[in-house]
Amino acid sequence: MAVKAKFNGKQWAIPTRVTIDEWQDLQKWQFENEAHWPWIIESISTYRAADFNNADPDSMQLFMGFLTAACNARTLAHQPDYTTLNFGQFIDLDCYLSLGIEKNIRKILAVLEVDTPWADQALAVIEQYITWRTTIYKQYADLFGINEERQESDLPGEVYNPKEVSRGWYTVICELAGWDVLKMDSITDQPLHKMLTFMQMKKEKDMKEAQEARKIRNKKR
Repeated sequence: MAVKAKFNGKQWAIPTRVTIDEWQDLQKWQFENEAHWPWIIESISTYRAADFNNADPDSMQLFMGFLTAACNARTLAHQPDYTTLNFGQFIDLDCYLSLGIEKNIRKILAVLEVDTPWADQALAVIEQYITWRTTIYKQYADLFGINEERQESDLPGEVYNPKEVSRGWYTVICELAGWDVLKMDSITDQPLHKMLTFMQMKKEKDMKEAQEARKIRNKKR
């Protein structure tokens, strides 16, 4: 049954679910700012912002309450197997997340092979992926320089400039490919854990060699 609110003597249907396109459009508005409410309602419906001039505040609040609930709803109707992601897909997702979900939600869903028009289903999958992604970074904490002093949110792609995230990962791919552009695809096509384990072992090897070199230099002094 549709939920309705009454504005200026008219009954207005309140959306109880939003599409991805609607959700993206809503991200430019501040839900906590009452001055934005008429424009928010206009963007989610066929109504005009001017239709809500002098509207009853309680009705507006009711409408916004249901709309906020619709935007915050999460329905996990799709269950991707994140463990099948390859190295390149993991990097792509990192870059898209750093650039903002609201701008790249469809690209993220394409990588995860999720096809849905509904925001609640799309965001549920993406948030679940982010949780899984956090476990990957914790599993390879030494590789990514994550320690107990850093907050869980301080992961690559969340605290850095988006351009730095993309450039950083691109540099990693180039180095792993020996700066041979023809080998780059073979690197990104590799299984994720295979590449991260290799990178972690290489980092440990490089650190050990650097320590040995410092010891030799100190003996010569």
